Amino acid sequence: MSNNKNQLESQTISKLFYKFAIPASIGMLVNSLYVVADGVFISRGIGSVGIAAVNIGYPIINLTAALSLMFGAGGATLISLNSENQNFKNKSFTYTIILNLFFYILIASLVFMFPNQIMKSLGATELLLPMVKDYMYPCIIASFFLMLSISLNAVVRNDNAPKKAMNSLFIGAITNIVLDYVFIFRFKMGIEGGAYATAIGQILSAIYLCMHFPNSSFKFDFNLKDIQWNLMGKICSLGFSSFILEFAVMVITILLNITLSRTEGQIGVAAYGIISYSFVIYRMLFTGLAQGIQPIVSFNYGRRNFKKVLEIFKFAHKFCFIASTIALLLAKLLALDVVKIFTTEAHLFEYTAKGLFLYSSAIIFVGANFMNISYLQAMDKALLANFISVCRGVVFMGIGILVLPKFLGVNGIWLTLPFADVMTFFLTCIIFKIFEINKNLKKSSI
Repeated sequence: MSNNKNQLESQTISKLFYKFAIPASIGMLVNSLYVVADGVFISRGIGSVGIAAVNIGYPIINLTAALSLMFGAGGATLISLNSENQNFKNKSFTYTIILNLFFYILIASLVFMFPNQIMKSLGATELLLPMVKDYMYPCIIASFFLMLSISLNAVVRNDNAPKKAMNSLFIGAITNIVLDYVFIFRFKMGIEGGAYATAIGQILSAIYLCMHFPNSSFKFDFNLKDIQWNLMGKICSLGFSSFILEFAVMVITILLNITLSRTEGQIGVAAYGIISYSFVIYRMLFTGLAQGIQPIVSFNYGRRNFKKVLEIFKFAHKFCFIASTIALLLAKLLALDVVKIFTTEAHLFEYTAKGLFLYSSAIIFVGANFMNISYLQAMDKALLANFISVCRGVVFMGIGILVLPKFLGVNGIWLTLPFADVMTFFLTCIIFKIFEINKNLKKSSI
């Protein structure tokens, strides 16, 4: 661990970025590819009705992922900010696991007690309901391993093992892709096969990460008679912006599924399924980059090395701008080809390709927003990070879905997320200006 501290203090920003942010981003990209592969196998093996069913049920998985991101990001940030206090680090690690376990039990219990009510509220029709259940039940059972792998990934990365964190995502992704093919096409298990493939991949990823801790400095330290509720609250508060970023995916999916189901019918829901599966690559890219800068920012901010904090902020934004510009060009040039990977149904081609480009049109702002929120979160500015995240995922999305379709029709539906990201970017610029975020760091570093 001491070697890690020396590196975080002494190595150049570019080396630190490539050591932490690039593996995190590669890992998340691989993770996104298995999500995409899942969609391709289901769409090709079952048809557009299959991908529509998965897209309706997936918000529940998004919820579990959002919660685990909150616990993992919050716990890992506290660990980096208090790198000298081993007892505090053990408590943060322990409560990260306990919080995941509690909310897994709560969500799984609700899903299995009220399946029809929950699935229908998410937009499932009588036709899609059985298929939604077939996919969701195995996924919900295994979702604790998903939650554990997401949270422990952040902790392992902060324990100077970014490559190990990346490898865990590789293990889950490769397992899922291989088993998708075997279960759906070879064993003819249908949509349940896709669910089992996903579940097994998540389990193996979590087991791999758990193997890191017996030889680490972290110890599980839980005493039922001495629960530190304030520390649990701090973990949730500090990680809440990460929760909102992922929770927003759930909100967006539900809102768009319901709106498209009413206005466009099953073709709209199926098209959005393909669009959301495709867009996950961009989202995971910037999620990985944002997660990667967190250990660097948190450690140096905790050591009051503000000059280095500012340097990583500038370097990360430059890298993110270049990456997002390339991503936007690819979205424009390859939209139709991407759609054809998912489906052979010709009536979906042009309709979905246009929607995919419109949905991705503000990708440059997506990257900047993810970086800014992670930057504030890493410096323990939870209130500001949470406010920006809520505005993006709830306020601006709500305004967009209520207003834009009235004037632009289905194009307005596809432009709801870009609208939210553009508005979030300008809001963040105003907040940075009012609270003099970087200006104060410059003054303190002199």
